[in-house]
Amino acid sequence: MNTKEFEDLKPLPFFSGFSESGFRKFFSTFKKVSLRKGEVLFREGAEGDSFFIIASGEVLIEKKVDKAGRNYKRLAVMNRGDFFGEMAVLETQPRFAQARAVQDSELFELSRRLLLDFIKDCPEEGAGLLIEILRVILARLRHTSNELMAAHGFMEVLAQYKRKK
Repeated sequence: MNTKEFEDLKPLPFFSGFSESGFRKFFSTFKKVSLRKGEVLFREGAEGDSFFIIASGEVLIEKKVDKAGRNYKRLAVMNRGDFFGEMAVLETQPRFAQARAVQDSELFELSRRLLLDFIKDCPEEGAGLLIEILRVILARLRHTSNELMAAHGFMEVLAQYKRKK
């Protein structure tokens, strides 16, 4: 990683608890990944053992809504500083959704093994990192719960409308 990329990512909330040496060590383990607009990084159901942090660009996380995989529901649009792919790393399950570049993007990829090594070697930063991952996962869960409640409300209104007919 070049110095500018390093300095640009340092102030992100994801790294707020990192010491200078912990931050440098963390990023020394990453593999840089470049995506072109429209390129799929991984598909739903694929095996995965790494997660990604967006250095630049935009990535769409989407889920199949039909068996053929022709139609997708947008789950999230990720931007600079956002991370994704953590479910496959933490659960050791196949990918839950597909990730596709909305525009040319630069990402940093970290494998499960290297993440666990980092947590073992730098426990303070590792604990902070896991707390930040958990904080973001909980925010995503809260958002999903709100969407479910809105859909439930809509279904109740629709059911009342049908009963009146």
